[in-house]
Amino acid sequence: MNPLPEMLNVQIKELYDKSDMQPDQIAEALSVDEHSVKMVLMGSSSKFRNEVKKNPSLFTQDEFDMAKQRITSLVFAENENVAFRAAKFVINENKGRHDLQHVKNLNVNVTLLNDQLVNMKKAIEKGKAKVIDIPAEIEHLAD
Repeated sequence: MNPLPEMLNVQIKELYDKSDMQPDQIAEALSVDEHSVKMVLMGSSSKFRNEVKKNPSLFTQDEFDMAKQRITSLVFAENENVAFRAAKFVINENKGRHDLQHVKNLNVNVTLLNDQLVNMKKAIEKGKAKVIDIPAEIEHLAD
């Protein structure tokens, strides 16, 4: 097992808990995605979880949607253990069985999560680049 993600997780937690850096500052300093930092903090920092309780806007709706998409995609993972755990999580979430106590037990591989988030953002941007401006095309044909 690669110890680097675990060391990075500890570093993220220490920077947040002891140096009072915000998730965006930590992300910039460590060259990782801010969403990855927040997921690590959600699983490892009681200080961060308390802040989330006080200020639910720490996560945007887009961030929640992205997290839900990622978990849902894991249901179709090749590794049966991962697929089972993801399916179980989705079912329990839909039945309202999850709260912050369950999130504390998350073991987030920040490197893998960051790579996935970067790939998702690239795919979204690539999709946006393919969008055609219809009014501009119609004006061109009208001339």
